Amino acid sequence: MSGITSVKSLAERGIQTVPLQYVRNPGEEIFNNINSSHAQDVQIPIIDLHLHGLNVQPLSKSSVDEISSAAEKWGFFQIVNHGIPESLIARVQAVGKAFFELPIEEKELYKREGGGNNAGYGSKVGISADAKLDWRDSYYNIVWPVSQRVMSKWPKQPSDFTEVMDEYSKKICKLWEVLMQALCGGLGLANENALDEALGGERKEIHFTINYYAPCPQPEQVIGFSSHSDADALTILLQDQTPGLQVLKGDEWINVPCIPGALVVNIGDQIEILSNGKYKSIEHRSFVQKNHVRMSWPMFCTPSQNVIISPLKELINEENPPLYAASSFQEYLELFFTKGLIGKDHLTDFKNSSA
Repeated sequence: MSGITSVKSLAERGIQTVPLQYVRNPGEEIFNNINSSHAQDVQIPIIDLHLHGLNVQPLSKSSVDEISSAAEKWGFFQIVNHGIPESLIARVQAVGKAFFELPIEEKELYKREGGGNNAGYGSKVGISADAKLDWRDSYYNIVWPVSQRVMSKWPKQPSDFTEVMDEYSKKICKLWEVLMQALCGGLGLANENALDEALGGERKEIHFTINYYAPCPQPEQVIGFSSHSDADALTILLQDQTPGLQVLKGDEWINVPCIPGALVVNIGDQIEILSNGKYKSIEHRSFVQKNHVRMSWPMFCTPSQNVIISPLKELINEENPPLYAASSFQEYLELFFTKGLIGKDHLTDFKNSSA
């Protein structure tokens, strides 16, 4: 991994002191109140979709209202009864765990090459050689459409990895349809597919990451995943039952509870732009545990890179001028990865000067 030792390997060596490249300055803003249990009485919304088998159908008005409100006020919410079978969720978790349990030399057959190709297995997030590292190993690739997968980095082990991820990605695509139609309803759009079409319709892509947060001997000195908002349109995340995910509400970090069978949904920057700021992407981060592994499986629903994103014209008038400049998703990603994970600074750069 480009000379960087995986955190899993560090943990298995039994180190007692974290290497300096991972140690964060306690004064860093993104590091404030890490491991905090503050605001336990405040909880992100939990929304029951009442879906069974994911037959694509309109949600109830109350569910649409709940989703719209959560997207506007939080940018983060959890969904239950979302139609994805528990058995499939268990299989997704099983193949992810099995991949990370492979010997390091087998995982490194899929290591990232750097440059513009981020597919594969690796650890470092950032662009400069001296950048502080997150305490995280990960695997990343495109899952849908199949033609966009980087097959040289697609795991052959475990043997059912492809089958499971294929099935899960199809379910996520259907869930995307349901959620995007609900978000359109919340914006008062006559066309329930307006957001999906603005993101490229059938050209949209599903990317995924498997995050592995190894136990850390000094968890108070590191961060699992630096604070950031997601550059995509919508993220649908499966997490295990080990706490670690936090969202920034106002100026307070709030823990996201682990609910068996639930999926965490968060608004990405592209939906914030398309909604002209009504729906909010939100900063989030992960902390790590001293004695427990934590894993998560985010699915990133994105436009294709050549799609131009700008506030929907139906939402723009004299009272509501466009808050964001138009840009291709590729341009947005280039800025996102050039700047690295630094809150929402990359989105700010696309705001109109008069906004």
